[in-house]
Amino acid sequence: MKNIDCTQCSHQVDLNAVICPQCHAAQGLEALAGVDPEVHIKNQNLTVWFGFLFGGLGLHRFYLGQYVKGSLYLVFSWTLVPMVVGWVDAIRTLKMSPFSFEQRYCRRATQYYI
Repeated sequence: MKNIDCTQCSHQVDLNAVICPQCHAAQGLEALAGVDPEVHIKNQNLTVWFGFLFGGLGLHRFYLGQYVKGSLYLVFSWTLVPMVVGWVDAIRTLKMSPFSFEQRYCRRATQYYI
């Protein structure tokens, strides 16, 4: 098993590790590319499908990381109002440009340049 030094804290890290267990800094190619392993990019098409099919349960809101809104959809799902609102959300997301969707729902590390 080969080890390397962490680029931030010089702690011994496995060669295949993505992040340092000591300081949580990115290692290997992820560090060189500026990719944060904690950032998850959302898929616009999947969000639209979740809104149409499971909008009444708020699955599309949970997928986007909006847990409070998703919980409200789930609590009021027996009224069928969240289903209609989920369809409206799906149509709005469908009409949204990919750039606008990414800016609104995908947090990236590149937004923090000075």
